[in-house]
Amino acid sequence: MDTREYLQGLSSDGYKFFGSHKKDKGYIFRILAPNAKEVHIIGDFNDWQESKLRSYSTGVFSINIKNAKVKDRYQYIITDKNGQKFKKIDPFSRKILINENSSVVTDDSYKFNNKKTKISPTNIYQVHLGSLFKDDSKDKNQILDDLLEHVIANNFTYIKFLPVTEYKNYKSYGFNSIGLFAFTNRYGESKDFKKFIDNCHKNKIGIILDLDFSQFDPDSYYLNDFDGTRLYNYDYDDINYTYHNTINFDPEKNLTKSYLKSCISFWINEFNVDGIELSNIDSMIYWQGDFSRGVNDKFMDLIRELIDLIHANKSLALSSFNGNYDFDLGFDYVYDYSLRPLIRINQKQPFERNHYKKDIGKIINANNSNKILGFSYIDSFLDEASLAMKMYGSEKSKQMKTIFTLFYSLNSSKMLFMGDEILSNQTFSVYENIDMHELDKNQGTFNKFYKDLSKIYLNYKALNDEKSKTTILDIEGYSLYAFVREFEDEKLLVIINLTDIDYSIKSPYKIKELINSEDISYEGSGNINGNIEKNEKIYISPHGSAIFKIL
Repeated sequence: MDTREYLQGLSSDGYKFFGSHKKDKGYIFRILAPNAKEVHIIGDFNDWQESKLRSYSTGVFSINIKNAKVKDRYQYIITDKNGQKFKKIDPFSRKILINENSSVVTDDSYKFNNKKTKISPTNIYQVHLGSLFKDDSKDKNQILDDLLEHVIANNFTYIKFLPVTEYKNYKSYGFNSIGLFAFTNRYGESKDFKKFIDNCHKNKIGIILDLDFSQFDPDSYYLNDFDGTRLYNYDYDDINYTYHNTINFDPEKNLTKSYLKSCISFWINEFNVDGIELSNIDSMIYWQGDFSRGVNDKFMDLIRELIDLIHANKSLALSSFNGNYDFDLGFDYVYDYSLRPLIRINQKQPFERNHYKKDIGKIINANNSNKILGFSYIDSFLDEASLAMKMYGSEKSKQMKTIFTLFYSLNSSKMLFMGDEILSNQTFSVYENIDMHELDKNQGTFNKFYKDLSKIYLNYKALNDEKSKTTILDIEGYSLYAFVREFEDEKLLVIINLTDIDYSIKSPYKIKELINSEDISYEGSGNINGNIEKNEKIYISPHGSAIFKIL
């Protein structure tokens, strides 16, 4: 690493230099504290007695400790220019014991046997790893193996993990990190996670990791006032803290730039991941994440640099946006709230839903080829109800099948949060495990429907190719929609009924039914269509849906 480049905000390999690194004998420890008067280190290797680090004109402090070894705990003691002392964890720690506020010397090296993969179509399974590990009947490695098996069986092509970096507040889901280079101790050893990623690649499943660069934990042991000055955060108090009492990164500071760039390179190169999602980018794009306060141009510039870096590392650049995203920053895919209205509409009584016909039409007709549409963890706890529980009335399974038929027929990449594919009636909580294996009869038949539907999505370019087209058909009916999805010579007809009235409509094509939500195998009424000639009637049940191949 070139220290000068790091200080200028141009470096992306700081993790190779800073932190603790193995030497022929022991370890070398390096820290950047340009405004500190002195830096000492304490740990298991020196009986927690202060050892002074050598200082350099660049602001780097370092020390060789010959008897340091793996699993040794340590802390830095920084003395600022006023002589005040305070303890810090290593900003480049790869393991942190949050209850002890200490960093840990690690050997997390792993040789990957399988290369990264870029998979198309994109069908993402969003996972909160911590809640899966609430299952005490299995060890973590068995849970990871079961997760991979479930993902393959349900036709997902990527797993996207909510943040796996170290964090203190469990309720934060990991979004305000206390160690951006540390795999959280709650989720086991980083070597085991790397082995899992390697196994996913062996089975052609890609891995995407969330990184939240909009904020960091205000804990005094982390980055805040790191060397007695605000190296990484704003100097102005009115924008230093977020509305959630975490701390904003200052994107204009060079050390912030090199630190975050190095974090990107670390997770891509050390964990061999296929994509990075920059979470909550609205909190970076807008000052304090508040639209009314305007655009933060410096953060926009940094976002572009981070995207370029991700692409330079041959990985996908994704983001999540709290609202409807309409920027062009260079992300491969953006997840936003484009489908949130669909949930709200299906919370209404069926006779009210026709008032939203224009909204549904916009959802169907929109070109979302650069978007990920779907339902996230937020949709599984918002209003204290899972996605399935939000459906109006008692026929929740029927309505969910039809929503999924619509969703998987739109021109976009897809994402579901864990449990939605099995019709989970459990409000998501980080403290409870969602059992995705012991399914009741209703969940089992819904999951069969989901597997068949997602397989159709993967197999037909008319549904999954970004160059596919949509044509909405003009048909009569309340909350009834019909549209054609096509790619080159391949054409599919999709019919969606969002109300509790049955319909019989004249077919404009000769068609073959690929899937119907009322199939008996999905515990439906059995009123399906099969093969239909042009001008014959198509029957669609209340809350029903179907996809046909146009012959």
